[in-house]
Amino acid sequence: LNTTTYNYYITVDGTTVFDVARATNRGVCDIGRQNLMADVTIVPNVGEYFIIPPEVCEPDNTSCLLPNINATRTCIYGGPRLYYTVRGDTYEVIARRLNITVESLMHVDGPSNETLVNPISPTAELDVGQFIKVPQCDPSQCVIQPYVFKWGVYKDLADKYGTTVGQIMMMSPTYNYSSLAFSPEGMFPP
Repeated sequence: LNTTTYNYYITVDGTTVFDVARATNRGVCDIGRQNLMADVTIVPNVGEYFIIPPEVCEPDNTSCLLPNINATRTCIYGGPRLYYTVRGDTYEVIARRLNITVESLMHVDGPSNETLVNPISPTAELDVGQFIKVPQCDPSQCVIQPYVFKWGVYKDLADKYGTTVGQIMMMSPTYNYSSLAFSPEGMFPP
């Protein structure tokens, strides 16, 4: 096994974390957790780089992926209210991150309002940097506390705290991964 760690720079537009995992013989989830990624399905930009962790006997390519379930919820509890789009987002992807139906996300005020916000395909890629209004359940509330993210991916946090990856992304809308995954002493996080 190759136990060296190194930086892998994205030099070709459209390169995914899955491409990086294949090229380095590492698991996509191993790379995601090493770099404190929000979601390994977010396409990185040219110039970004990832810390490649040591090779392991059984690379993890599944535990950090959101399941493709048939969501039935039509709103989120708590907040925030607006989702900031990132590279590769579609209504379908955002709905999966929020564990709500695509239809409820594409309507202005949920399924009771039949006027679409953007009458495009649920699988059409959305522009980066736009805000998508997310239907909130009523009544609901959200308690927010400081948290230091030391290891893992947002799915790990969502599972631990009973929330969704999308809601965590909404709290820190421009975060994708940490280029500062090294501690001040130059060591990887525990």
